[in-house]
Order: sequence, then C-alpha cells, then structure tokens
Amino acid sequence: MTSQKLIILITSLTGGAIGLFAPVGVVKWLLQSEPEDAGILTVFFLPVWCLLVVLGLLIGRWLGLFATGGGRVPQR
Repeated sequence: MTSQKLIILITSLTGGAIGLFAPVGVVKWLLQSEPEDAGILTVFFLPVWCLLVVLGLLIGRWLGLFATGGGRVPQR
C-alpha cells in the first residue's frame, strides 16, 4: 500500500467517524430538551445521519487527495 493510499484511507475513515458520531450530541440534546418530541425527531434524523456519514467519507477522501497532491489514486 502506497503512502498516498494510506493517507487517503485514514482521512476518509476519520471523516466518516466524525460524520457518524457528531449527530450523537444533537440527539442527546433533543432528548434533554423535549423528551416527548425526541422520538419522532430521531426517526426523521436517521436519513440525515446517514447522509452525514457519506458526506464525511467524501470530504475525508477529498482532503486526503488534497494533502497528498494527487488527483486520482493510480490503478494497477
């Protein structure tokens, strides 16, 4: 595995992890402020949560490509 692929992998996974765990704080805040409304809000929040994970992966990949100065990862 080349260093470029390793950096892109690490930044992509970091972006995905941020996208995965950032909404947890929002859900906890919803549960504290309005417990009776939080159930329906978290159901509608699930698609947004999935979108944030994918967006985090894409942003992490873009940052990895930008940091290594590469365009696309060369194929074998």
